[in-house]
Amino acid sequence: MEYVDKEQEQVTKTLKGEKKKLSQMSFGQKLEYIWEYYKFHIIVALLIIGAITWGVHHALTYVQYKFYGMIINSSQYNEKVADEMHDVLKMAKHDGFNLSADFYTYDDVNMGGYGNKLDIYIMTGQLDFAFTDDVGVDYLVDMGVIRDLSTTVPNELYSKWESEGRIYQATVTDDDGVTNNYNVAVDISGSPIQKYFGLDENIRYLLIADLSGSEDYMARFYELLYELEKGE
Repeated sequence: MEYVDKEQEQVTKTLKGEKKKLSQMSFGQKLEYIWEYYKFHIIVALLIIGAITWGVHHALTYVQYKFYGMIINSSQYNEKVADEMHDVLKMAKHDGFNLSADFYTYDDVNMGGYGNKLDIYIMTGQLDFAFTDDVGVDYLVDMGVIRDLSTTVPNELYSKWESEGRIYQATVTDDDGVTNNYNVAVDISGSPIQKYFGLDENIRYLLIADLSGSEDYMARFYELLYELEKGE
């Protein structure tokens, strides 16, 4: 005796009945009927398709910022150069570079809803290097976030800056009360670096903080600086 799947038979009959019913309707009637009886299924299907589409788009386009630069006490820079830095630094597809301007050391123009905007960015680790003026150098040094160039910058690049008398020193007293001179910045006035990044003339110094810890990108940034200084 042949086995008959009654449940499947019922489904088949139902589908045949629906097909026959729809064949007797006009196009407008079909739309009304389908929406009336299957709108829940349609909505669920659209939501699923939307979720899948968003997931695929996010997986292809999301960016996680890994390297940060700041321009302090100025809003001027070359936006095209900033946009190209991802490729210049040979960053991974989903890694991002962010160069931010309009940060100021003056509270009256730098306060946001949660406090001093510059301080917040720094405290969240969004500073690897900064271009700034004399006031900005003192501000960052007082915050204790600046690295000594002699121990962080590659020897060839640092030696070039040092031989040209461009190293800016500051006297710093550490937490233990010990006072020393540190090489906190390099003077980039009229240099290829200043011109490449399109900086204002009063933005005379480059400082290194390396707060993100992205060593590979920092190394490539140093390579870029060295190539610029050599005129390549």
